Order: sequence, then structure tokens, then C-alpha cells
Amino acid sequence: MAGTVATAGDGWLHGTTGDPYQAVRAEAHDGPPDVRLGDWEDVVETPFHSRSGSVTLGMLTGGTFGDELNLGATGLFRARVCRKAADEGEQGDVWLIQFWPVPGTSEAPRWLKRTRAAVHEADPGWRQVLGYAVIEVSWFFTLAGMPHPDGWLDEPLPGEPPSAEVRAQLGVDPPRTRRDAIPVLVAAGLIVDDGAGGFTAGTPRRATELLDLPGELAARLDAGAVRASYVWLAADVISVAAWSNPARIEDLATLLAVPGETIEPLLEYAVADKLIHRANSAVTALPRPAPRSRPVRLVASRSDHREDPVPVAGPAPRAGFVAGDGTVVVWRAGEPVALGRADSDYRYRAFETPAGIYVAASAGQGHLMTWAGARSRLPVDLGFHPARSVDGRHLAGVQGHTGRQPWDQVHFFDVATEEAWSLPRSDNLTRHILGIHDGAVYFSTDSGAGVFTTSRWVPGREPVQLDAPVHRLDPLSGATAREDAEGMAVLTASGERRRIPDLQRGRFVPGGANMYWFRHNPSTLVLLDLATGTTTEHPLPKGCEVGEIPPTAPIWETPETLVFSQPHHASTRRVIRWHLRRQVFEHFDLPGIAGYRPFLIEPMLA
Repeated sequence: MAGTVATAGDGWLHGTTGDPYQAVRAEAHDGPPDVRLGDWEDVVETPFHSRSGSVTLGMLTGGTFGDELNLGATGLFRARVCRKAADEGEQGDVWLIQFWPVPGTSEAPRWLKRTRAAVHEADPGWRQVLGYAVIEVSWFFTLAGMPHPDGWLDEPLPGEPPSAEVRAQLGVDPPRTRRDAIPVLVAAGLIVDDGAGGFTAGTPRRATELLDLPGELAARLDAGAVRASYVWLAADVISVAAWSNPARIEDLATLLAVPGETIEPLLEYAVADKLIHRANSAVTALPRPAPRSRPVRLVASRSDHREDPVPVAGPAPRAGFVAGDGTVVVWRAGEPVALGRADSDYRYRAFETPAGIYVAASAGQGHLMTWAGARSRLPVDLGFHPARSVDGRHLAGVQGHTGRQPWDQVHFFDVATEEAWSLPRSDNLTRHILGIHDGAVYFSTDSGAGVFTTSRWVPGREPVQLDAPVHRLDPLSGATAREDAEGMAVLTASGERRRIPDLQRGRFVPGGANMYWFRHNPSTLVLLDLATGTTTEHPLPKGCEVGEIPPTAPIWETPETLVFSQPHHASTRRVIRWHLRRQVFEHFDLPGIAGYRPFLIEPMLA
């Protein structure tokens, strides 16, 4: 959708990048700013509409992060996107995005400068013919893939080898190891002998030109070759057509900054792929078609015919919830009360503390909503996986900085004194918070190659590395699940060591006497008594969310009650409470203020 450089629409602007980290600067202007085209490789201007009056950087699947840029108004803007390669020794590209308001209607998107090719190389189709495992061997020599250990080339070739018909036409033997795939790649032209005992990337002909392939496969490869050449530039055409509604064909070469002879094959592809409609001398963008209904073949599966537990009506969640729009709701005298709203594009966890409700958010330090309704940001960023002490007083987390020089930093915050402590930054993203117990933070460090260490840090002192890696911590009792020379074991709060098999998936029930995990289809909670080593299974009501990832993961409301979200119960947002000792279920329907995908606040456990 982002095209060759960038495209924009109603509330979004997408740029085309690769895996390396990018450097982005965004600016708001009152009118068209100057730009020196000679400073940039590619420059495009496009209309952009804003309903909020602000923009922020985002990841395609990871939400927004960082500071917001105030555009000064809502409505229609012109956005200029400039891109160039980073300086030598730096990763990725450097971007400049400039916004300024435009009254009334805006001109169509226009590419002011292109240095990189708008039409890409055609896909020669060899991956579909030879298979992924063979193509991966070519990356070993061209350094396009992941690094591999010594001896990797001499391991058996996984998967199916190329067909006998393909091997016969290439004149090669069946490859049994990855090294055996080298003659196949040379015959296909994907790699060439460099004369010094190695191989470099070749310039292969298309598979359909070199081989006699079945008609259906040949047609699919030819269509794929055309698509690889024009699909990025076709997105630019769609942007011009959508904003112009319609766009004149005679203007396309100028607007797209491409040679005139490129337009006809480009339009042929875009029409064939049902991206645009062409009529006389104009093109319009086609709406995305609705998915076609397909007959569904039902397959009967075995069932244990169990009776799902029927919950009875129960009280509201003890600590409240965060509504879909970020409103923090608590109960007072049996009624829901809104403390305020935590503004952020993505909120994923909330903790009850003596000072109020802390809401972890994707954009920075998170919000602390006091019991009086005042809102503030924490002085430190606790990252995406914060932890809280059972009395609610202490918060800890790892701030992660992604970029060309990634780093992380462990922070600790006392909500009572509003003091913050931080460890020195560590290169790369290696640390993860396990929890807080007795005023100390436990965190793990990935030392590389699957080697983990665990440290205990009391703010104001130096961290102390533990003698064995810890995988789980019960913040209430201090019990840990750890790894030693004999495998996994639980170290209880009293210091007893209990050898328990298969602890990786288990989590502590608050108090450290039990561990639990879930099974699916049907949803079942498995409870392990650590004293006896016995397990019991407890069927759950249908629809309970049992994933481990916030914000919809189950939460312990007390050391003996676990609360589940049950989002698809009619038109309500229902929560289910399970009493561990009484073995009963209760339900409660959140009020209408909950909105779409609310989540529960985790109460203090002590």
C-alpha cells in the first residue's frame, strides 16, 4: 500500500522501508516549506487528512510510540516525504516528512524526484521451482540470510528436492545435503563460481525461459514476474487515482516521474489485478472487493461431552477496569466512577497502587491516575512488560530503545515517595523483568546463544547475580521456578527444593503453593499442588480468554480468585471469576462505558 516511497490517506501515511532501522524527522509548517531536491534521493508530495490534528510515528503491527507532532489544525494537509540512504556505517534510510495545511481541495500526489527504480526486477520464479531449502543455500553465499553454524552446508537438505523433470533439464543429480544443492543453483544461474573457492550472486534468467514447465505453473510464474515488477508502482497509481477521482492517463508519467513508455504496461497490470478501472483516457481506483462466500465443509470432532460450568451472578471486579477509550473506572459505594482518561493509542495493562491506578501505554512512561482524578506521567519508561509489588507501592520495568544503536535500561519507581532509580543502559535488548519481591527487582539477562542469567537488584545497591537462572517468580511468597544442572525445580519461600517436571509452561498461583496452566479445546485450567505433585483439571465456561498476553490475559484478583475476560457474550463485556477453594464460577457484566475491548485493573494482593 505504501508504494515506491510513500502514500497517504485519511489519518494514515505509510512509507516503504526494509528491515534495517530508519531515522525519521517530522515537521509541521504553516505553508509550503523549502526543500533542496539535491539533498534527497526520492521526494513525493501527497494529500493527507487529519481528524486529530496530530501525528506520531508507528510500527505497522506494533502501535504508535514516541512524541506527538501537533499539526496546529485538523483537516486537509499536504505532506512532503523525502528519503535518502543513511551515511556510511549507519543502517537504513533517513526520512523527512513535512506537513502544511491546504485550504479546500488538494492537488494530486506528485513524485518530484526519483533515484531508485520505480519498476523492480521481475521475479525469475526459481523459489517456486526449486523450493525454499535450495534457495536458502544461495543466501549462504550471497549473505542475504541469517548466519549459520559450521557444518550447516553438510546437513541433510530439508523438505522435498526439486522434481526429477527439473533436475533432468538442469542436468544435475538429486541433492541430498545442502552442499549438494550448489550444482543446482549454478545450473539455474542463481550463483556463479568466483574463481577463489566461493560463489557470488548470479543474474539468472527466468525459470520459464530456461525450463519447459507445466502450463499452469508457467502461467503462474509469468504473472508473478509481472507483479513483482509493477506492484509497488501500481500503489502509486492507485493513490493518484483515488485522490484525483479520476486521474487523466496523460498526466500519469509527469505525476509519477517515470518514463512515458512505463505507463501502458503498468496500467495493463493494474487493470488485470483489479486495482483500477480504466475508461477512455482516465483511471479510477477500485474499492476493495467484499470476500466471496465459500461453502464450508463441517468436520465432526470427538468431544468428551463434558458439562460446561454455569456461573452465577457475582460482584463487580474488585479494582475496576480500563474502558476501550482509556477511561479508568473504579467502584465506589457499588457504583462505577470514572477517575479520568489515559490518552494513548495502545493501553495494555493497569495496576492498582496506593496512589491510584497506573496504566501502562505504548507511548512512553504510562499514566498514573490518582484517586482524586489527577493524571501524570511517570518520570521513567517501564516498557511493555512492567511489574508491580504485591502491596502496589513499587513499579519496575525495562525501557527498550530500538534503532541503529539499540539499548535497554531497568527502572524502579516508588509511588509513595515518587523516587525513581535506574541501572546503567545496556547495549542491545537483553533484559526482562521477572517481578518484584520484598523491595527487590528480579530481572533476567540474555547473554547470547540461549544463555540466561538472573539478577536481584535492590535500588541504591549493585545488582547481585543469582546462582541459577530463574524462569518464574511469585511476588507474594518469593518462590521461584529455576533451572539447575538437573533440570527445572521450584525453590519455595522456605528454601525447600522440589523437582517438578515440565515447569516451563506453569505459572505460580499467588502464594507459591500451586502452579497452573491452561489447555484448549475445551478450555481447562490445570492446577498443580507443589506439595504433593498432583494435578487437577478444572473445566472453564465457554469463551474465557486464557492467553498469557495482556491486556486480555486472566488476572489474580486475590490469592484465591482468578478473573477471566469473556468478550463475546451477547452484546456485553462479561468477566468470569473462579474461586480456587470453593470451585465455583461467578459472572459480572461490565457497564456500557466499558466500550470495545476493555481490560481489568490488577488489584493489590497484599
